[in-house]
Amino acid sequence: MKTLSFLFFTFLLFNNIYSQGNLQFNQVKLVSAIETVPAGKVWKVTNFLPTPNGNYQFAQIGLAEYLININGVAMNLGRRAYYNSSYGLMDEVRHSGDIWLAAGTTLSVVQNIAHLSVIEFNIVP
Repeated sequence: MKTLSFLFFTFLLFNNIYSQGNLQFNQVKLVSAIETVPAGKVWKVTNFLPTPNGNYQFAQIGLAEYLININGVAMNLGRRAYYNSSYGLMDEVRHSGDIWLAAGTTLSVVQNIAHLSVIEFNIVP
């Protein structure tokens, strides 16, 4: 039991010494152009809003990929396979989970996304 208590105390001490600070809510943003996370902030990308008339709606059979750029690297947030008939949407896969971005990271939408929903936090020491 003493060993377990010691390990728990050591973990708490280590965690407090190397902590990077607390997060404080700052604002909610909709990102549609290239933007950079400001110094002293972190961003949490929570969701995306597809374009209302993406190119997948005009094809008889199509595939839409929801793409963003993080530091110039294309990332796929999901796809939609579409068949223009009475069956409608056949398949949709979306990224699940939030994406955290550190200060200095660039973010932009690329394809079939109108806006990214972002929560901005201040890093408070």
